[in-house]
Amino acid sequence: MANHVIGTSTLHSVLPSCLGELRQHVLAILLGNPLFSEAEHLRANHFVHECEDVPRLTRWHANVLAEIARRLAAAAHQRSQDALRTTLCHMRSASFRGYRPRQPQPAPAWVPGAPLPDHADRRAGTFDRRAAARFQPADSLTLAHLLPNPAR
Repeated sequence: MANHVIGTSTLHSVLPSCLGELRQHVLAILLGNPLFSEAEHLRANHFVHECEDVPRLTRWHANVLAEIARRLAAAAHQRSQDALRTTLCHMRSASFRGYRPRQPQPAPAWVPGAPLPDHADRRAGTFDRRAAARFQPADSLTLAHLLPNPAR
């Protein structure tokens, strides 16, 4: 928002020329205003009562009016952003994940000889099936060792 520069002569015609009245006029718009913190109220009150320079106090009054306008605009913008955010949260469905990345899936533990968990054996070629049929771990027993021995 652009700050409008108001000439000192214009403010002298609008604002009272007496220092005491000018102080009351400045403090009336500032004190009790919820846009300013308590610390800002205290500093402003101290400055207004200590300042003896009418043109400086007049410029300060113009700056306070510009700051009030800026803070009102910022508060209105924040309210509109909050309303938009609330509307978007209500519109988003429960299944919509948005920009959040999906959780990584744990790697499946596969034991040789067991069917593959993702049914990849259905898509296996002939060579893969033959290689799987001939596979024997080093410490496994053959079928001949498992059968009872008729010669004994």
